[in-house]
Amino acid sequence: MDSGIKPKYIFAVAISFFVFQLFLFIKSFPALYVLYLGFVEAYKVSDLFWVSLLASSEIIGEIGLIVRFAGACFALLFAWRLVRNGHFVFSQLRKAVFLEGSNYLFLLPFITAFFATPNTSIVTIEAGFSYTLQIVLVSLPFLVLYSKMRKPDVNLAQMGRWVAIAAVGFTFALWVKHFFMNLYALQVNLEDPILLAGLLNSVLTMFIAGIILLVALLPVIRKHKANFNSRAVGVAFLLIGFYFAVFIIVSILSVSYLTFLSLTDLWALALIVPGLGLIRGK
Repeated sequence: MDSGIKPKYIFAVAISFFVFQLFLFIKSFPALYVLYLGFVEAYKVSDLFWVSLLASSEIIGEIGLIVRFAGACFALLFAWRLVRNGHFVFSQLRKAVFLEGSNYLFLLPFITAFFATPNTSIVTIEAGFSYTLQIVLVSLPFLVLYSKMRKPDVNLAQMGRWVAIAAVGFTFALWVKHFFMNLYALQVNLEDPILLAGLLNSVLTMFIAGIILLVALLPVIRKHKANFNSRAVGVAFLLIGFYFAVFIIVSILSVSYLTFLSLTDLWALALIVPGLGLIRGK
């Protein structure tokens, strides 16, 4: 499958992904301590079972961050070998795919806690629904892709098909995460032009990117062709990066957005690099 995605583009995104996951990995240790202190206080005034359920979901979620960081390490190592000497180390890519797909499964305890706790609200329902969709859109195609990559004789057409499905699923998962986060966590005010811009960005930008990517990769998904419109893929990548550029600008002007900036997938800003490269055909 001639994608037109050069090793230097893969390396740029892999570095961005690694650095951001490293930041979250380091941040997870003080976060766990803060959670511990909070739950110690909660045990004194709340029901032991529900506090334990929430505590365990948070701890398992932090383990998920470690799993994703490990995947980022393999992805960076794969990209470094690829860009340095052109070696396509399949085993490293396979491990990165498996760990990224597995990472989303660590959201399952959150979903259980969100829907099972007595004080369930519209906010927790929206968060739980968002997490459920992300698992379906990412874990399922990534783990199927991993199973295709594990076979001794890899069927390149089948693998290419699932790479395309995983890419589309991942894009829509990004949209789901940030769209729902805008609903249940961020301030919404249609009369405020800054907040309206943030809302429209969350509703439209990555959704449009997902549609463009789906249309561009549909021939590969249907196994009609091995090639696809790389410029259309570039536009989709550019729109994903543009979403995060807009989010950063809105965050500078809105405390509500700034508070949740580190919970976004800021690493995807680097998709502007392959996006521009694919559009220009360079």
